Amino acid sequence: MRLVFIAAALSILGAAAAPAAETARPSQTACDTARLGARDLAECLRGAAEKAERDLRTTVEAAFKSIDQRQGLMSSQKGRWRRSLTEAQSLWAGWRDSECQDVAPFEAGMAAKGGDPRLACIIDADDARTASLRARYP
Repeated sequence: MRLVFIAAALSILGAAAAPAAETARPSQTACDTARLGARDLAECLRGAAEKAERDLRTTVEAAFKSIDQRQGLMSSQKGRWRRSLTEAQSLWAGWRDSECQDVAPFEAGMAAKGGDPRLACIIDADDARTASLRARYP
């Protein structure tokens, strides 16, 4: 009986200690480093970063429209909300730029096979911000 208990405990601990399968980041999904050469990878990342930026801009515009369509708010409240969201977006973009331009290259190290870590960071950050805004401003 004691052996069964120990075996069960070890299997539970082993399952808890096993790392979860890592989900591919949006930059990895858009540009597969295993299938693209350096030049194609650089081009893919640039295109994906531009698309992520366009998607984010479109989502922010949709959030403003959502604010404008809210019932039960005075126009001054909507204006203040829009200004607050504009300021928050500006602060977020500053954070993203600092994070991606200054921090991401150090985190990536000298792993050139992964492509430009700055662009990958921008793609991933923009995708996360877009998802957040879409959830909050349906």
